[in-house]
Amino acid sequence: MENFLTDKIVVIIDNDPVCDAVLAEFLNYAGAKVIQTDSGEEGVDLVEQHDVTLVICGLNLLDVPAVPLIKQIHAATIQTPIIALTDTHDVNLVAAVMRAGVYDVILKPLTDVSALKTLLVEAIYPDMFSSTVDQSDKLQEEWNHLVSYPEESIVLLRNLQPPAHSNVAGCQVGYRQLNTSENNGLIIDIAELSDHEFGFYIFDAEWVGQYGAVAALLLRAFFNDLLKKHIASQPDNLPALTSVLHDLQSLLKKSGLNGEYPVVVGYFNRLRGHLLVVNSGLSCVIHHGQHHTSLIKDVALGRYFHDSTQEQRLLLHSGECEVWNGPRKLWLRFH
Repeated sequence: MENFLTDKIVVIIDNDPVCDAVLAEFLNYAGAKVIQTDSGEEGVDLVEQHDVTLVICGLNLLDVPAVPLIKQIHAATIQTPIIALTDTHDVNLVAAVMRAGVYDVILKPLTDVSALKTLLVEAIYPDMFSSTVDQSDKLQEEWNHLVSYPEESIVLLRNLQPPAHSNVAGCQVGYRQLNTSENNGLIIDIAELSDHEFGFYIFDAEWVGQYGAVAALLLRAFFNDLLKKHIASQPDNLPALTSVLHDLQSLLKKSGLNGEYPVVVGYFNRLRGHLLVVNSGLSCVIHHGQHHTSLIKDVALGRYFHDSTQEQRLLLHSGECEVWNGPRKLWLRFH
């Protein structure tokens, strides 16, 4: 497939002249029509104006931060693969742009042309080079490796923890942890679902024991899409978090992870002022204004399907979730 990009439009949005020149030459040789800009705003306009096959976007542009830019591009052309270019090994940034819609990330400098070509072909023609069976086998292989070497999961999980303070879905979100050992303790993940919605879960990985980090990585991998699916299926576009818990428990069981998994799952809609929280095995209090709402602890995931677990719905625009299990404690604030 020497000319695998013949008559296809590729937009490069980056501000590294040397790297971009090499990349453009390679793409032109493959038959592509290449459009370049060093402006994120102009890049979004180009994507909207043309029938684009591929977007290659740098993560160090001066005019637009990386994650919001990726979200804009993804929203403008959902079916078009986005490849990110970066010279950083910042795991949090890479995880954030992957969640925002990036197909894959290329590290600069571009030295392996063969690997670059393989990545681009797989991104543009996914059905030609992989099957559902192949992907399933690969995922199973990676999963078996993590289960066999749980210490690697711990390192990966620590690197993927969200920043302590960030802007998520138009809200200022921050958290702080109190853990009593070098173990994982309470783990948090925050998933931006739209420009006004985010979901979160707080999970006691230390309680689970040896495979706590593995279970936390599994939750992280599926939580975002699972929550979006439940939002789309509800007539009021608010997720049924008890159903989310049910699906999470099924996922853990199918993965062969038996045991108890204490977790709090939440969803916040900034425009509607709705906070939804469901608790499964942790102590949890929601502080909002002069009010303090305690959630029923219930039993942890893994003991039975949570048909009776109660979802708490609150009307508020700012608040704090205080979650603890024994000496391990976490506070999540948003406004």
